[in-house]
Amino acid sequence: MSRRIRIGLIAEGEAELGASIPYIKPEDGGKVIERNNEGALHTLIRRELENAGFPDCDFVQRHPSIKETQKLTLRTGHSILDPKYLAQIVILWKPEEVDMILIVVDADDKLEQRQIDLERALNKIRDNHLDINEQPINDRSAGGLAIRNFETWLQADTQTVATVLGVEFPSLENLEDLDKTKDILENAIQKSTYFSEDTSNQRPLQIRWNLAFQIDLGIIKTFCPDGYATFAKDLLVAAQAVIQIIGIN
Repeated sequence: MSRRIRIGLIAEGEAELGASIPYIKPEDGGKVIERNNEGALHTLIRRELENAGFPDCDFVQRHPSIKETQKLTLRTGHSILDPKYLAQIVILWKPEEVDMILIVVDADDKLEQRQIDLERALNKIRDNHLDINEQPINDRSAGGLAIRNFETWLQADTQTVATVLGVEFPSLENLEDLDKTKDILENAIQKSTYFSEDTSNQRPLQIRWNLAFQIDLGIIKTFCPDGYATFAKDLLVAAQAVIQIIGIN
């Protein structure tokens, strides 16, 4: 069988998910997200899979929770680690809709607690990701901890970031121990004339997305070994399990 890998991606906000995060209509749940509505994290994941020789992938929109449907609200931020919320979101995906489920969260300044939270979240995902026989799937999911935040990953390749933005960019060392990486990237974007024709509040998101296409994945792994490199490794392990079970060519 030849088809794309179908991925359910759970992450915190617009920086990672781009235009795919606004209020989800119930009829859009379980459908493939159009590529022009993806974000920077989708792109990094697809590039990792393609570089490792895996088939192309599609990202599948989650189904809105009951609370979201009733109140027309968004569930973002660290609430995605809430076990009850996760269980509901994961179990709403039908077996035929997603092959694997990924979750990525920021560590912020609570690294040890976020590690615990992420492990608990992965266990909840695996308990509620069911196959066609309603049996739990425990090997087709992976979690990523962005240390300290997702912007850290995007600016690890400082030379490419400086070139794309056309600004001087500081040489950053010990990235995963560095505070305020989100502010560093935001300040560089504000100084840059790159993509200046877009004067909307979507410009910073578009720039983050464009960076995800161009930054060197190997450099991110080198400078973010505990966060990005670990996530990339676990992503490929889960993808291999998909290939073995689903039989995608």
